[in-house]
Amino acid sequence: MIQYIALAFVYFFEFLIEYIFFARIAKTKKNLPIRLLIGLLLFENAGVLNYFFSNSLIINTLYYFTICLVFSFLCFIIPLKQRIFYVILLYGFSTVSEFGIIFLISSVYKVDVNAYNSDPFLMIIMGCISKAIYFVICLVLLQFIERNNHNSKLPLSFYIYPAVTIGSIVILWVLTLKYEFTYEMRLLLSVISLILLGATISIFLSYQQSLKKENEYILLKSEYHRLQTEKTYYDILEHQNQQLLIYAHDAKNHLKAIKDLNTSPDIDRYIKQMYDCLSDYSSVSHSGNMTLDVIINRYITESKLKDITFSFDIRLSNLSFVEDFDLVTILDNLLDNAMDSAEKSSSKTISFETDHRNSYEVVIISNSCEQNPVAYGNRLITTKKEKAIHGLGLKSVTKALKKYDGDIDWEYSESEKLFITTVMIRNPNQNNLP
Repeated sequence: MIQYIALAFVYFFEFLIEYIFFARIAKTKKNLPIRLLIGLLLFENAGVLNYFFSNSLIINTLYYFTICLVFSFLCFIIPLKQRIFYVILLYGFSTVSEFGIIFLISSVYKVDVNAYNSDPFLMIIMGCISKAIYFVICLVLLQFIERNNHNSKLPLSFYIYPAVTIGSIVILWVLTLKYEFTYEMRLLLSVISLILLGATISIFLSYQQSLKKENEYILLKSEYHRLQTEKTYYDILEHQNQQLLIYAHDAKNHLKAIKDLNTSPDIDRYIKQMYDCLSDYSSVSHSGNMTLDVIINRYITESKLKDITFSFDIRLSNLSFVEDFDLVTILDNLLDNAMDSAEKSSSKTISFETDHRNSYEVVIISNSCEQNPVAYGNRLITTKKEKAIHGLGLKSVTKALKKYDGDIDWEYSESEKLFITTVMIRNPNQNNLP
């Protein structure tokens, strides 16, 4: 029984180390409790298999690869080639650390290499030492993988904890081999070893979670300031547009008066050219919602510069009940994504329209898109270089929609090479229709 408990703890620490590694290099799929439950079931089953097959190297190897691949597939978003590469790498490091400790013990203290199979207390201490060393190797590997990401690097002082843990467990191991301790004392030393290793791994796990939350907070704050800047930009643009519209309107009236007084065909043609030029400065969108009009006019201008055909129809709803900041958050992020995708496509088209369904206002954005988007379930995975920042854009949209009991959905038409985003925003001024 004690031997099985020892194996269970060894595989539990193996799971925690694997989790820390993959959580640092990949995006997660499921929530934390589900990920932990999946990992525990997979790795503890490995312990059961190890126990019943008497630590068979071949079976352990095959099952280790299987559970690691399944675990990384179910819980993390990572390309298949990278997943296989890292699993092989981790297995190699785990095996080297485990067998290295076993052979070191057998060489120094002249004990059989399989002595730990019949001595559960020795198995616990040896397992703790090997997993502590394996943990340090994984941390060093992570530092190498994340060498360009200064926000994710661990302080060098953190390596003191696993070093002290390894040293302390080695001392306990030496005491166990040199002296004939009672059953209770051996059990106590084994428990101390487990607590030391568990505490060390827990420190890193807690630090990793806090670091992740801190980075998300910084990015969210940055996104908030960006949206505030966008809103200020739109306010300035709206004021300038109003002044320009007044000037264009007055100028066209003056030109019309001059045209009526004129009798020369040449001057008429010249005035017509001036009149057409002034028309270009007039607002294209006239929905009644100034913020929506400014947003639409801005993206029409950007589309022209990027040779993108931008069409819109906002006659059915002008989204006037949505607060300006929320409207900027929702539409700017979605239209930025649409512009980026359309610019890379061959047809280069964007369509923006609004609709009214029961008590909901609907925004439908369609854009040309050459590649099928990468997604997990209904969650889009950005293909942009700055994944963290652009991923926050959609999170900001979802957060803004929650204020209005809204929702967002998307679909991709492979035949038409078209990406369609549908946003539902509940209008509090409308009653539900039957």
